[in-house]
Amino acid sequence: MAERKIEILRLSGNTISVYFEGYRRSLVNAIRRAVLSDVPSMAVDFAYFYDNRTAVPSEIVAHRLGLLVLKSDEALAKYRSPEECKGADEKDSSCYVEIFLEKSVPEDAEQGVYVRASDLFISDPLVKPVYPETPIVYLAPGQNIHLVAYARLGRGREHAKWMPASVSVLRYLPVVEYDGEKASESCLECLAAYPQLVEKLRNGEKGTMELRDPEIKTSALKYCEEAKGVCEGAVKLKYDESRLILTVESTGALRPERIIVEAINAIESRVRRVLEEVKRSEW
Repeated sequence: MAERKIEILRLSGNTISVYFEGYRRSLVNAIRRAVLSDVPSMAVDFAYFYDNRTAVPSEIVAHRLGLLVLKSDEALAKYRSPEECKGADEKDSSCYVEIFLEKSVPEDAEQGVYVRASDLFISDPLVKPVYPETPIVYLAPGQNIHLVAYARLGRGREHAKWMPASVSVLRYLPVVEYDGEKASESCLECLAAYPQLVEKLRNGEKGTMELRDPEIKTSALKYCEEAKGVCEGAVKLKYDESRLILTVESTGALRPERIIVEAINAIESRVRRVLEEVKRSEW
């Protein structure tokens, strides 16, 4: 059996890239899918409007509220799961967070104002907008809005607003075979975006290079390889299907490393349920 290895290649801001070696592609792809469909996060579920005298219909305002990114790291431990809250009353504080908005602009005001995410009053200070300056609606002089909304934990398979990641991509590890003796000056110029590779080619070296850095794009390298009369025989780009790189970009609702952990937990939970059903059906 091939040696198994997992390595964090990058963890910066809202992005994480994880290297997998010796693991089945189907397993790592299951993690990629679970990131988008199974990891719970907070989002506005519905809203009641008491007054809306803006130029924007209530349905559109509610839609914008639903798309606000709410911080959810602490909420995962504090609130019940979406399955447990199915059919629960909105006043159930173990399932729902109340969000209030009441704002008006006097008729004699010189100009209107934008209502932003920072203007919302949220019953739980741990659940707050990740991007406070997100605009929700514009209030012109003489206009007002009054509503109460309810947020809960949900999963991406239910609606995209509950997806904690905007990007979840799996790719094979790029590997370059190079031969410096065949590299022309035009080839070196074409490969200027890959300085480490250019240096090896200039030195007349021959071998292979793994491109583990998730920031490195291979489209230019592929162009140089295939362009007629440029790098013919000097470089050859391959992809190692036994080694995989998973890149996840968080919306900000959850830390990127937390998303990976929760995705794995979701897969384990499904497997346990299957095993329980199999055991119950045994003669």
